[in-house]
Amino acid sequence: MTEMLQMGLTGFNLGLMYALIAIGLTLIFGVMRIIQYAHGEMFMLGAFTLYYWHVEFGLPYWLGVVVSAVVIFAFGAVLQVVLFRPLHGKNILYSLAVSLGLVLIISSTGQILFGTTVKGIPGPVSGGIIMGGTYLSYERMVISAVSAALIGALWFFLRFTITGLAIRAVAEDPDTSALQGVQTRRIHWIAFGLGSAMAAIAGCMMGTLLSIVPTMGFLATIKAFMIVIMGGLGSVVGALVGGMVLGMIDSVVTTTISGDIALILSFVVIFLVLVFRPSGLFGQDWD
Repeated sequence: MTEMLQMGLTGFNLGLMYALIAIGLTLIFGVMRIIQYAHGEMFMLGAFTLYYWHVEFGLPYWLGVVVSAVVIFAFGAVLQVVLFRPLHGKNILYSLAVSLGLVLIISSTGQILFGTTVKGIPGPVSGGIIMGGTYLSYERMVISAVSAALIGALWFFLRFTITGLAIRAVAEDPDTSALQGVQTRRIHWIAFGLGSAMAAIAGCMMGTLLSIVPTMGFLATIKAFMIVIMGGLGSVVGALVGGMVLGMIDSVVTTTISGDIALILSFVVIFLVLVFRPSGLFGQDWD
């Protein structure tokens, strides 16, 4: 019972961080209808931004998370304006080719600049408590709380702010939104930057718990796509639910059997969802 509780808490923690990555990806797709394969590279850059800020320069951890989010937000916004805006309305394969090129460029540049040595980021807190025979580290508790708070803040932003409502309107019907005076170009770079910033924050959180390397973005991208396919392209709620499902599978199956079986089971679950719900758990059909 104690072991199951431990695995459940770990799965919950992983699920929140997976959801952070996937929500950023599904936000970009929902607004722009593009597949951003370089999303995992935003995750990687976020982790390394925090590493150099906190470890190399010795500056405050939480301020580093904010700086990482701001820097990657700006980087994502620039990418949208320079590379993806000219492709808006064109065949999705063009944006797919551009994002795949970005994966190679950013990953290779990261290996040149950051090196291939595995690095780590010290956590903001240490220690933990034992509750019901289960050890709860303060680090994981704080990271879970921050991740949940960010997801809640994004939900509030999208539902109750003018910019958030504009993002939802463009995602629902870009043509009608434009006719109603919504500046769709502005919404595009905001959504792309916001999605990139969410991935960067997830990179900061995961980089605190795990090792970081310039190639870590690949697995993050795979996880994000698995989650948004399961939850439904363009659905924030689906990304959260999908992240939780994948986090629990990774925690329980990896602990009890192996990581390879956990990956296989994750794909089996996705296949079953697509058989009965082709658009995902909370998704919609896209034209």
